[in-house]
Amino acid sequence: MEVLVLGSGAGGGIPQWNCLCPNCVRARLEIKEKKEPFSLRRTQSSIAVRAVGEKWVLLNASIDLPTQLSREPELAPPGIEIRSSPFSAVVLTDAQIDHASGLLSLREGKDIELLCSESSWDLLSNSYPLIRILSSYLEIKKATFPFKIGSLLFNALNLGRSVPPYAQREPRPDDVIAVSIEEESGKKIVYCPALPEINPQLEEFIQESECVFIDGTFWSENELCLWNIKEKKASQMGHVPVGGENGSLNWLSSLKIPRKIYIHINNTNPMIDPDSAQAKAVALSGVEIAYDGMKLLL
Repeated sequence: MEVLVLGSGAGGGIPQWNCLCPNCVRARLEIKEKKEPFSLRRTQSSIAVRAVGEKWVLLNASIDLPTQLSREPELAPPGIEIRSSPFSAVVLTDAQIDHASGLLSLREGKDIELLCSESSWDLLSNSYPLIRILSSYLEIKKATFPFKIGSLLFNALNLGRSVPPYAQREPRPDDVIAVSIEEESGKKIVYCPALPEINPQLEEFIQESECVFIDGTFWSENELCLWNIKEKKASQMGHVPVGGENGSLNWLSSLKIPRKIYIHINNTNPMIDPDSAQAKAVALSGVEIAYDGMKLLL
């Protein structure tokens, strides 16, 4: 199985257009000085997966999708027709703006096989009606879990009630899901860019995985409060923080999974800086931090 990280940042990316936090300031400096590879700059999170020789499946579609596709030669339109898509399907883990808005960039295609929870389908049909709008441009084929795409089997686990801020209804259990992708050989990865809580069901779901991508949005529970950005804590926004006694890093370090990778990292998270104590603590725990363009062959 091939995995390509298209974007590794949380909503807004790094640098975020209106942010003067240290990470965003340094990312702008990297761009100005044309330093490559960029160590801090990140677009909004999304990955693509495929079995070797098959078409790609896109997991979450950020508003940065056109930029992400243009920089990856492997995602150029395949075949000899004048118009074609590198994707056989799109999978959504929730209906958050930073995970779904990129669907609009696919409107030039002929059709989309869209795999998501009933809650996300409902939100994207009514509260944030991307599906209704897109249906005027192309055919959208609804698919539900479990679902096989090519030789890959996609399954889902409800992670809890964490509804997008725009939703005008009570939260539902399948507002946020983790997605597993399994080859016929049994090799499996899990994609979980939002983690409202760590529970036994999730531990069972990721067992026997070759690789797990986990929510790395915030380092600490009060991260946005400390910067006077928001009064909400990380857990109130549906994210278990990385650091701390009950953080995800302690949990991940105890798991016997070959590769554990943080993704969906907010611009305020100090572990983005590779020289920070937080980044070194992550590395010492045997966990990786995703970056745009990261490639895995499992």
